[in-house]
Amino acid sequence: MENYIDKLFSLQAQVLDAPKTSIPYSKLLKLVSIKEPALFEKAIQKLAQDLPFKTTSWPSFGQYVEDWYTVELSEFKCNLFYCERGGYDLRNKCTNEIDLAFEIMRIVVPSYTNAASAIAANLDQIADQRLLIWLRMSSEIFYMYHVNDYFGLRVATYNVTWMCEELVRMGVFSNTATAFENEKHILKGLMISGMPYEHATRLIHQLKDG
Repeated sequence: MENYIDKLFSLQAQVLDAPKTSIPYSKLLKLVSIKEPALFEKAIQKLAQDLPFKTTSWPSFGQYVEDWYTVELSEFKCNLFYCERGGYDLRNKCTNEIDLAFEIMRIVVPSYTNAASAIAANLDQIADQRLLIWLRMSSEIFYMYHVNDYFGLRVATYNVTWMCEELVRMGVFSNTATAFENEKHILKGLMISGMPYEHATRLIHQLKDG
């Protein structure tokens, strides 16, 4: 794979205000008692009204919708499916309604922050596909921190792991542990969304502390 690290480091994002919790964990706990898709849809969309950004396409709740997500929720099921070609593909078998809310938020947050979107507009959609993934990964972390710290840190564990694996694929490091220990690469990956330096460094330290 092409080593595009120099171009990654050349990306300069406008620094945005640090994300602040919009949906406290205590409010998420109220979702646990809901076992009906239509009621869950109403409840989670009401919570999302407190987010400082507009959400994108919501999944269907209990109904098939071609080429998009649908939620299955009952007393004993809590799943997220992708619908295509008349069938259902299980994407996440969620442990509870908070877990389901996390997966739904990953779907509905915008693809890019305003800062990342400005960078993406100047990239080649084909030649710079990998850099666009970095921008989406970084933006998702930033937006999920706007939901709350729990969701933000949780998605960061996934996306920072991807960044470390990508650095290995690029040939920059021999293994993911070394990639993670070299903070400047991950710091860059976090900050291209517009995340302030202080928030990005604190996040890295949280991940290191486990």
